Amino acid sequence: MKFEQAFEQAKQGKGMRLPQWQPDVVVRVQYPDEHSKMTAPYLYVESRFGCVPWKETYIELFAENWTVIE
Repeated sequence: MKFEQAFEQAKQGKGMRLPQWQPDVVVRVQYPDEHSKMTAPYLYVESRFGCVPWKETYIELFAENWTVIE
């Protein structure tokens, strides 16, 4: 599926990933709450190493093989 389609589902609480990534790597959306230092939603990568902000590449944005993770 295209990035836009996967992103819409990620905004609803699911994760998204590309098949060539390591199996534990998932991009998720974080919505700030009253305890957050951030004031706007952002994307982050979740993996066995922890969570870090996601900085996308053009290759990833134009990929058409995104999958959605529950």
